[in-house]
Amino acid sequence: MQSPLYELNNVIFESGNFRPLDVKKFEVHRGTVYSISGKPGSGKTVFLDVLSRNLRHSSGEIKFESKDISQVSNSELSDQIAFVRQINKAPRWTTVESYILKVLDSYSHTRNEKKKRLARIINQMEIKHLLDRPMRKLTPGQLRWVILSAMIAADAKVLLIDEIEQHLSPDAINNLVRILYRKSNYDGITVIITTQNPEILKKIVTIFITMNSGRITSVRSAKKPRKYNKRKKPNQNNKKD
Repeated sequence: MQSPLYELNNVIFESGNFRPLDVKKFEVHRGTVYSISGKPGSGKTVFLDVLSRNLRHSSGEIKFESKDISQVSNSELSDQIAFVRQINKAPRWTTVESYILKVLDSYSHTRNEKKKRLARIINQMEIKHLLDRPMRKLTPGQLRWVILSAMIAADAKVLLIDEIEQHLSPDAINNLVRILYRKSNYDGITVIITTQNPEILKKIVTIFITMNSGRITSVRSAKKPRKYNKRKKPNQNNKKD
């Protein structure tokens, strides 16, 4: 049996007198899709920030690939994690195509085939019409979609998505879920998603997690085996906002 990708034991993150994260014991396994739900302020975003080491935990132990995460170099960790944050600022002087290529160039395993990966993600995410557009002129929905495209194309071991439904239409979410299904089932990517509505992810999620006040209050497996029907032709009249 493979060792977990992440192992957390008594992990606490404190900010002053506030403790937004307090996880006693949890494991993240390879090729698995996790949904993390909970009301605003429940600790979902902090959890992702700690896993990506965007925030350093105050106490406890986090292992990544069986190694204490504090001993993993920044370059090694960033090479294996792709993070779609809840709040994103558009780069000021770059086009969509240049932005995606720059992201792919930052990962050692995609650097030598970035053109091929760019072509693939253009097709998967249907963004050909955006390639020449300056990032700063995208709508919030378009910006979110382009950032998702770049991070999916990166093929990192771990894909973190904070508030997956943000700025996206129901049709866009359905298309995204199909793509994430393939990333997990065929490419073995571990996907961890925070959401206010876990029902929209029920076709792909393996483990449903609920958080409250920084604690994991519920962990349950999906009731039915994951199954995805053949991809339907997208509704061309329903664009991202």
